[in-house]
Amino acid sequence: MRYNLMLAWHGLKRFPRSTILAVLTVAMGLAATMTTLALLHQLTADPLPGRSGHLYLAWVDTVRAKPLAIQSLNGINPSNYHRIKLDDAQEMLHEHRATWQAAMTSVYTEMTANDAVHPHVKHAYLLATTAEFQPMLGVGLRSGRSWTAAEDAARAPVVVIDEALAQELFGSIQAVGRELKIGSHEFQVIGVSAPFSPQPHFYDLSAMSFSGSRRDLAFVPLGALLDAGVDLAGNDGCDEDAPKKRTMFGTDAAHCAAVSYWVDLPSKAQVDAFGDYLQHYAANQKALAGFGKPPRSELTGVGAWLSKQNVVPDNVRLNAWLAGSFLLLCMANVAGLLAARFLRRGGEIGIRRALGAPRVAIFQQHVFEASLICLLGGLLAWPLTLFGLWTLRLQDNGFTDLARLDPSMFGALFALALAVGLLTGWLPAWRASRVEPGLQVKSA
Repeated sequence: MRYNLMLAWHGLKRFPRSTILAVLTVAMGLAATMTTLALLHQLTADPLPGRSGHLYLAWVDTVRAKPLAIQSLNGINPSNYHRIKLDDAQEMLHEHRATWQAAMTSVYTEMTANDAVHPHVKHAYLLATTAEFQPMLGVGLRSGRSWTAAEDAARAPVVVIDEALAQELFGSIQAVGRELKIGSHEFQVIGVSAPFSPQPHFYDLSAMSFSGSRRDLAFVPLGALLDAGVDLAGNDGCDEDAPKKRTMFGTDAAHCAAVSYWVDLPSKAQVDAFGDYLQHYAANQKALAGFGKPPRSELTGVGAWLSKQNVVPDNVRLNAWLAGSFLLLCMANVAGLLAARFLRRGGEIGIRRALGAPRVAIFQQHVFEASLICLLGGLLAWPLTLFGLWTLRLQDNGFTDLARLDPSMFGALFALALAVGLLTGWLPAWRASRVEPGLQVKSA
């Protein structure tokens, strides 16, 4: 094997122009494929490894209005993010049928650090939620604590802020005990969190699912935020008999489906039991009978929810297929180039066969040569892939900032290069190994 590998290496140097052409062709095909696959890999990654497998979005339809299909305009239905009304969320929190559970919604609002040396105003996203969000989602704390269920019930004006927000507003991440004005109320900082930005933002897909700038920079009790006069933005429908209708800039949380309800259910038995609980809860909503609505409820896992919402853009998958097709075209061209290259050595191969070299040795030598060409193509494809990912990050598509080559995809690049070498080289190598030594020696 070592001898055949040495012959393969010398074979590369004997025909430098065809070697360079083959390496460049392989490199372009690999770079195009790995650029699209690296982006697809990031977009389809588990947003919360170790946790998302037992997180579920709970939904019951209790909105006293016609179904969304009836409310559609010109056949286009409004987006439905399976949000529920605040009263339903509070009832489920009270009954506490899951290991962990939390109602939540993201809000873009103004926050002011009034006790800073130079008062600073920050417009950012915050997550209005309930007490169990921190252990359920695994939000890390740099200092301080999260709020308790008792503080939730008391609608205490407390807040946990991201360390980046603490540094920006107060000049230090040691911000516990400081005051932060949100809406009309002062909120006391009781904790500073580590950066928390799962990709995608599965718990609230209503805006910019993959954007890094979309990160929630503060976590506040949902009830306290409503007391401060901050409206929830966005909903999946409102009661027809509601005293206050949805506006462009706010939502009546009491009569509109405006909050997501996530639960942690580690076992299948818990999943089944909670699904039954939701169905019974929906069946008991007698007020819906007059709106032509059957009892509706769903319990959806993170993966199924992301798939249902088509979080990964179709054009990303299409680009991956197109790049794969381009790689196949490159492989076909390289296979033809290798076949012509190997058959030019017919006389040399015939002499080796006449001297006793078995067909397997000839085949092995030429497969090694094809593999070396493709591995060199993989080395060249590495910087080309990094360049391709850099150009993707320059585009503002809401998800291209995730276009990066992680260690697993780096390993996949060279594994793919080796696989391409074996696939493109076996047929030319097989044809070279079938050369008849007698004819070649006679012609020589």
